Amino acid sequence: MTTLDWSECPLVEVIPGKVSGAPLLKDTRLPVEAITGNYDTFRAEGLSPDAAIAETLDCYPETSVEAIKALLGYRAAHKFQAQP
Repeated sequence: MTTLDWSECPLVEVIPGKVSGAPLLKDTRLPVEAITGNYDTFRAEGLSPDAAIAETLDCYPETSVEAIKALLGYRAAHKFQAQP
């Protein structure tokens, strides 16, 4: 399993002791992995990208379509920099 460095993403914060230091959507306790993982699951079920984003938003209404797209875009742009 690889770990993506989210430190340069402006929507993400890592606070030691808050949700075990996991990368979180800023000003929430929502792990970024929960957002991206749900999106990936919905895509694997055959949903279109837009439908997967809508379903992810239904699961996490404290975020936004724009935030989900930004997190997915950051992940896609930085996937080759992930650390094993």
